[in-house]
Amino acid sequence: MKIDPSTGIRPWSAGAARDFADSPLGRQVAARLTEGSRSQRGLSDFVLRDPIFVATHGIEDVSRASGISASTISRYVRDLGIENYAAFRAAVAERVHALIAPITKLETRLAQGDGAPPAGLSLASALTQMQALQDAPTRDALTGAVTLLREARQVWVMGFGLSAHLAAILALGLQPYRDGIVNVVQYGGTEVAAGRLMSAGPGDVVVAIAFPRYSRDVADLAKVAGGMGARLIAITDSPAAPLAQRCDHLLLAPAQHPVLSSSCLPGLAMIEALLSEFLLSDPDHLDRAARLANSMAAYLSGQD
Repeated sequence: MKIDPSTGIRPWSAGAARDFADSPLGRQVAARLTEGSRSQRGLSDFVLRDPIFVATHGIEDVSRASGISASTISRYVRDLGIENYAAFRAAVAERVHALIAPITKLETRLAQGDGAPPAGLSLASALTQMQALQDAPTRDALTGAVTLLREARQVWVMGFGLSAHLAAILALGLQPYRDGIVNVVQYGGTEVAAGRLMSAGPGDVVVAIAFPRYSRDVADLAKVAGGMGARLIAITDSPAAPLAQRCDHLLLAPAQHPVLSSSCLPGLAMIEALLSEFLLSDPDHLDRAARLANSMAAYLSGQD
């Protein structure tokens, strides 16, 4: 079972990662994702993904969990202009303090479940991560995404691998309520998807979805679309994710899972929340929903 023996299952909070990434210190850390040495990039990725762990553990714990030596971590924080790791830890904790207590409590409970059935661990992890989405920054981010979707000339939705299914759900959910919805990755692979996306441009919005394991193709195509003037909404799991570094608007959903490589459930919940927010953002959408329901009634089981 894929459980870190030093930390157990660490529940991840989208709010904590976003709050830290938006802080001055978080922006310094994010800058080293591209500008730093290999070890600095790795440590920056670790800190941005799990600031609560950094805020609640000592340097040796971070070293074991990240695979980066304690001496390298000490040099890293000094390069940030911070005296030592303790001061760095305190600075991170100051930003995410409101989330430390409940997350640590959940972490302890889950870590004690080392002998629990995998199904139970999976369900407990899913519940924890879904609860993490119920914060004000996530609600604000959803509202901002809906504004972009409503104002867009066309909306292009794309994801590869498992994220292709999430993209299809989003595209199908939007299609009844507005015109110009294009699912970029339907058939034909990357080459066909790239050709389809070449029609995107100024006034358009591209919704790109990627969860671990990340597809390089979706990040590359998102960059191309941005270069052609389209705005990018990214749905991903961390401020350190490749899409997060190049998007105009970020929707964060956790993806950690105690057994699988990642979880799709929080991402799906985020997409359903986005669809709900979009549907209720305009009375015309409700009229279209009623017409759709009436037109489909004859094809549904149990209907006359």
